[in-house]
Amino acid sequence: MGEKMTPEIKQRIEQIRRGEVPEGYRYIRNSICPIDWTMKRVGDCIEEYREISNDIQSFPVYSSSRKGLVLQSEYYDQKKTEETNLGYKIVPNGYVTYRHMSDDDVFHFNINQTGGAILVSSEYPVFTSANGVAIGFLIPALNDTVRFRYFCRTQKLGGTRTRLYLKNLSQYRLSVPCFQEQQKIAAILTTQDKVIELKEKRLVEKQRQKKYLMQQLLTGKKRLPGFSGEWTDEELSNFCEFVGGGTPDTHNQLFWNGSIPWISSADLVMDDFKSIAITRFITQQAVKFTGAKLCPKGCILLVSRVGVGKIAIAPTDLCTSQDFTNIIQHKHNSLFLLYALYYLMRKNVKQTQGSAIKGITVKEIKNFSLKFPTILEQTAIAEVLTAADREIDLLRQEIEQEKQKKKALMQLLLTGIVRVNDDK
Repeated sequence: MGEKMTPEIKQRIEQIRRGEVPEGYRYIRNSICPIDWTMKRVGDCIEEYREISNDIQSFPVYSSSRKGLVLQSEYYDQKKTEETNLGYKIVPNGYVTYRHMSDDDVFHFNINQTGGAILVSSEYPVFTSANGVAIGFLIPALNDTVRFRYFCRTQKLGGTRTRLYLKNLSQYRLSVPCFQEQQKIAAILTTQDKVIELKEKRLVEKQRQKKYLMQQLLTGKKRLPGFSGEWTDEELSNFCEFVGGGTPDTHNQLFWNGSIPWISSADLVMDDFKSIAITRFITQQAVKFTGAKLCPKGCILLVSRVGVGKIAIAPTDLCTSQDFTNIIQHKHNSLFLLYALYYLMRKNVKQTQGSAIKGITVKEIKNFSLKFPTILEQTAIAEVLTAADREIDLLRQEIEQEKQKKKALMQLLLTGIVRVNDDK
């Protein structure tokens, strides 16, 4: 496909949006597809694989997740893999598996691309494509189309979870082009996946580089050119004012829908200092009569309880929930202090993972001791780390754009709205 759609393709899309059937297409099973595509059951497109093994010494054990196949030891936080009475399903390289239960009607099918056979839970279905169907066409048609999502919702038979057993999946019908066209569609989508994968690898590397910069620059192990001299140790309690938060009674209309922004820890994004979703507002009465306290623009918003470790700088005067310990200071460079606190908080959170801790107390935060260079060096370090953040943000935006591009490609190609030879 070319970068631009031809007038013919645009006209066809508009016709389908109006519910009209373009020339060369037909209406079948609540969808419009090319007349030369065949409607098939998934059961006619796949072949189940049922081999079982308990040989966990020879084969790695994986879990199937929405982000792909993940080693079980990583997925369950270093849980030791053990033999089971039922054994594990073998997934040969190139075969497909999926978790057959979902809390939200979403199922993700993963192709084993590890280079060798792996093991998964005995409850996971395992299959490959068959009867002239390309796996690279079938799996995107299952993973990322609205039509299949609707089919999954119909599988819910009560309870909180939806179960999509292989026998039920086999009843799903989809339109399939000839094998050659399937391969071309699969190649286009695979190319787009590789673009996304490359950018994601670059993002991981940029994040690794930033982590290294923080370890070196925020501790004084590495000095920027032109700076020297000793750093000074200082506790936060010596130069900071600490402001807590509170949640006004949500049933009291006098406290809500005012003009003062109010945020909870859910409105911040971990490792992202700029993403603050301000969607709720409280009144002056709420500030006056409840635990909500006004934090000035520029103060550091630090989540110390639920969501501990999230941090940002207030973009405006606002109030926060009780999960925050907010910091006001006028002595040091605010960005340097933000990065230093983020680095220290992540160390504290990592050290306490696995314990019963639910957060970090105000007393502990007040006793935090940080090293500070001169204001000029603080500013220079903050600029270096901010530049690294800009690169990371740009890559995140590019990845999201490429994912949106893939969604658009799938919507057009997997339905036959656009044919792979249309622009030739």
